[in-house]
Amino acid sequence: MESHMEGRSKILKKDQVRPGMFVRKYGVGTFDDPLVTVNRIIASSEDIAKYIPDETEEVEIVVTGYGFECVETSGEQRTAEQAANDLAEALPEARRIHRESLRYVRRFMDDVRAGRIVDPGDAEPVVGAVIDNVSGNSSAALTLSFLKRFDEYTYTHCINVQLFAILLGMAMGLEGDELRRLGVSALFHDVGKGKVPLSVLNKPGRLTDDEFRVMKNHSMLGLKMLSQVRGVNNDILRGVVEHHERFDGKGYPQGISGDEIHVFGRIIAVADVYDALTSVRVYKKAMTPSQALANMYKWNGTDFDPECMRKFIAIVGIYPPGSMVQLSDRRYAIVLETNHHAPDKPKVKVLFDKRVQPVLSECIDLAAESYKGLKVVSQPDPTDLGVDLKLLSGFLV
Repeated sequence: MESHMEGRSKILKKDQVRPGMFVRKYGVGTFDDPLVTVNRIIASSEDIAKYIPDETEEVEIVVTGYGFECVETSGEQRTAEQAANDLAEALPEARRIHRESLRYVRRFMDDVRAGRIVDPGDAEPVVGAVIDNVSGNSSAALTLSFLKRFDEYTYTHCINVQLFAILLGMAMGLEGDELRRLGVSALFHDVGKGKVPLSVLNKPGRLTDDEFRVMKNHSMLGLKMLSQVRGVNNDILRGVVEHHERFDGKGYPQGISGDEIHVFGRIIAVADVYDALTSVRVYKKAMTPSQALANMYKWNGTDFDPECMRKFIAIVGIYPPGSMVQLSDRRYAIVLETNHHAPDKPKVKVLFDKRVQPVLSECIDLAAESYKGLKVVSQPDPTDLGVDLKLLSGFLV
């Protein structure tokens, strides 16, 4: 049975379906009302209308094993204004750490291309700073990763994969030295690409079979390079060489499967694909987070460890901090923080009117009773609206 059919399900009336739910299928299985498979995240009200016909009575959603099920939370929730203030305070430090990480990645990739030996042990202070930063305010780090997805892909990809891997590792219960080793492994996961010809690495289009064979060799090249460094932990090496292995055994370079793949490899695989899908490349547009997660969930259990995927979706959410959303009153806002008890109702900061003109900002918790009639209706790509992502974070401080 395919993994996207796993997990406990629940039958709802169509009018009970909300963005953030994973719809498995609709219909009751009769001749007049046949079962129709959907198997996708509902990211907006438009998706409900698009994928579920008006005459539908019953819809089956996944409520466990997925990550978007609503859970009860105890204690007071922070207000949207508090979330905005905390994010504004945390962003400068997140930017500083991002700049330091970028300098480090540029340096070690330049060393690789020049034939010099790189020592992953040198990355430990960089990784430690990232762990401390995300432990203090993960929303700031996630916001920066989203807003930097246009910059120097080769370098920012390493940084973002490290961030996502660390967050997922924390959710998987890793801590201390093990978490730091995961961060180092994620930062160096593509080190072998420093030996791939730039004509292949930066080709703006589909690779030929021969070029793809060259590209696929980067995992083994990375292992070979780092194995030359004395004292590199074996867990780090396995994360580097196994991040393109797939849960069903159809990955490379060894074709191993399931728990044969080191947990670092399984974690980095999820982080690697998510950042690749949500980043702009020469030959493709970026997917929105909801589009990326919908695609990745279809590969759950084939490409990805289901437990890693479930926890990753819960961490990042369909509306991650830093992403843009349009509200039902047609205004545009940037997400400040995910409400884990109501994943379709994040805390946001309104920035633009329906014509994408700046308006007096307003911080809103869409889960609050006072905003009951307001909801997210879509997750647009800011560049399609003419919004410069490099300037967007300035609206948060």
